[in-house]
Amino acid sequence: MSALDFRVLGPLEVRRDGELVPIAAPKQRALLGLLLIRANEAIPQSELIDQLWGEDAPATARASLQNQVHGLRSILGSDVIVRIPAGYVLYAEPEQLDLARFERLVAQARRGNPRERAAKLRDALDCWRGPPLVEFPTEPFAQHEINRLEEARLTATEDRVDADLELGNHAELVADLEALVTRYPLRERLWAQLMLALYRAGRQADALAAYRRAHHTFTSELAVEPGVVLRELQRAILVQDRALDDGEQRIGSTLERAAAILPMQAHERAESLYQYGAALQQAGGTRQAVSTLGAAARLAAETGERLIEERARLHLSYLSIFTDGKGLREHLADAERAARLFEEQRDDQGLALALRSISQMVEESGRADEAAEIAARGIEIARRCDDTWDEARFRGRHALCLARGTRPVLRAIELCEEQLEESVDREKHPFAVWFALMCLYAQAGRIDEARMIGDKAIAASREMGLIWRLASAMECAGTSEFSAGNLAAAATHFRSAYMVLETEEDHAALPTVAAQLACTLARTGDLREATELALAARAGTSPDVITTETLWRRALALGAAQEGRADEAQRLSNEACARAAATDWLTFRGETLEEAAIVRELAEDAAAASASRREALEAYERKGNVVGAERMRRRLENDLRHNAAASSPRRGVRVA
Repeated sequence: MSALDFRVLGPLEVRRDGELVPIAAPKQRALLGLLLIRANEAIPQSELIDQLWGEDAPATARASLQNQVHGLRSILGSDVIVRIPAGYVLYAEPEQLDLARFERLVAQARRGNPRERAAKLRDALDCWRGPPLVEFPTEPFAQHEINRLEEARLTATEDRVDADLELGNHAELVADLEALVTRYPLRERLWAQLMLALYRAGRQADALAAYRRAHHTFTSELAVEPGVVLRELQRAILVQDRALDDGEQRIGSTLERAAAILPMQAHERAESLYQYGAALQQAGGTRQAVSTLGAAARLAAETGERLIEERARLHLSYLSIFTDGKGLREHLADAERAARLFEEQRDDQGLALALRSISQMVEESGRADEAAEIAARGIEIARRCDDTWDEARFRGRHALCLARGTRPVLRAIELCEEQLEESVDREKHPFAVWFALMCLYAQAGRIDEARMIGDKAIAASREMGLIWRLASAMECAGTSEFSAGNLAAAATHFRSAYMVLETEEDHAALPTVAAQLACTLARTGDLREATELALAARAGTSPDVITTETLWRRALALGAAQEGRADEAQRLSNEACARAAATDWLTFRGETLEEAAIVRELAEDAAAASASRREALEAYERKGNVVGAERMRRRLENDLRHNAAASSPRRGVRVA
C-alpha cells in the first residue's frame, strides 16, 4: 500500500510516495484539515457541520458533508477516513502526520540534556513550513487551532533558545532573537532571552537597551509594566549578578521568597515588614520598598506601634522624592517633625533615622558644613545605642559633607581616612567614605588612587546588587575625572550612571546626572546631545535641587556661548554662578566660575573672563583643590600673556 504523508504545519498538503496529491475543492480541504488536527479522534457529524458551516449551516449540510467525505475517500483511500458510531475518524500513524511528529519531538526534548533538547527541538521546528491552516482564516474550527498551534510553535522556539543559551551559543542567538521580538513584541520570555543573550555575549549596554525597548512596548501598547521576571533580570544585569552566567539559575520575586518567613503576630509582623522594607530601600528596590513600608505603616497604626509607624512613614517620605517628585524642603520638614517626636519619645534609633535624612537634605540645600555637624551628632547617638552599623552610615555621611564643604582637601582626606579605618570592623564596604575620598584624591592630584577606589566601589556595588550604590559610584567616578580635567573619562562614567538610573526609572537622581553629563559634553563640543540632556534635566528637576538647577544652566550657557548667543549665555551663566555662590561647596563654586570664564571669553570679554578665573582660583585655593587651582593659575598666566601681546605696539606702527 502506498504511503501517505499529511502536513498541516504550513499550507495543507497530502503527499503519496513524495508526490503531491491534489485536493482542489475548498470544503474538502477544510474538512481534511479539521480531521487531521484531531487525527485518530472520532468527531461527531453534528460537530463537523458546526465547525465547517457555523450557525449558517444550510439544510443540505448533512448531505453535503457526506459528499465531501466520499470525495476524500476516493482520493485518499476508503480506509483512511472511517465512519463509526461516535462520528468520523481519520486514521494516521504518528510518522504520517507532521503535527504528531512535532509533538513527539517536543515531548522527547523535555527529557534530554541541553544538547539533546536543542537538537530535538530544532528537528521539531523543522516540521513547520509556514503558518498553520493559513488557507482557512474564516473557518470556525481554524481560529482556536491556529492560536493553539502558533503558541506551541513559539513555546518550542523559546525552549530551543533556552537550550542554546545553556550551551553557550549567546552571540549566535542575538540576530534570531531580535527578529523574534520584532515579530512577537509582547512575548516577555523572548525579551528576557534577548537580554540574557546580549549580556552573556559581553553586550551589557545593549541588554539594558533591550529592556528599555521592552518597557516602552508594554507601557505604550498595553499600558502595563513588564512582569517581575523581566524587571529582576534588568536589575541583575545592572549589577552583573553572577547568577546570570548559570543556565539553571532562576530569578524570582524577592517578596515571594520572603513572604513565608514573616512572623504570625501582628505587632511582630509590622516590625518585620518595616525592617524588610528598609533593607529593600538600601538595596535600591524602590517599588518593593514603597509597597512593603506602606504595609508596615498601616499594620503598625492598627496595632498601636506608633514609633514603627513613624519610622516607616519617614522612609516613605524620603522615597517619595524618587517616586512622586516630592521636594527636598518638604521631606526636610517631615524629617524635622519626626526628629522632634523621636526625641520626645526617647527613641534614639528613630532619631538617628531622622538625623540621617536631615543631614542629607541640609547638604543638598547647599549647607555641607552644617550637615557635617548633624552627621557628627548622629555618630554620637549611634554610639550611645551601640549600633555600629548606624555609626558607620553616619561616618559615611560625615565624610561626604567634608568632601563637599569648606574643610580643606588635605585635612578632609585625613579625617576621611580615619573614618575608613573606623569603618573596617563595622562596614565591609564603606561606600560613602569611598565616594568622598574619590573626589578628594582627584582634587589633591592623586587621580590614580581615586580610580582605584572607584573601581573597588563599582565592583562591590555589582557584587552586592546595590543599584543606587552602583549609580552613585559611577557618578562619583565621573565627578573625580571632571575635577581632574579628564573630560572624556568623566563623560564615560556619567553616561554609565545615566544609563543605570534611566533603566531603573529613578526620576529624582536622573536629572542631576543628565546635567552633569550635559556640562561635560558641552565642554567637549558635543552641543546637540548636551542641549538635549540639559533641557531634560531642567524639565525633570525641582527648584530646590541646587546642584541640578546650577548644572543645567552651566551646560546651556556653554552651548549658547559656542553658538554665538552671547546675551543668553551670559544670563544663564550669571544665574548658575548665583546659585553656586549660595552654597558652601567650594569646588562646585570654582567649577561654575571656571565655566563662566569660558562663556565670557567666547563673548570676547577678556576682562570678565579673567575676573571669573580669579574668583575660581580663590574658591579652589580656599578648598585646597590643588588641581583646580593650578589649572586656574595656568589660565590666568595665559590671560596675562595674551593681554600683554594685545597691548604691545606692532612693529612699524606709531602709537600716540
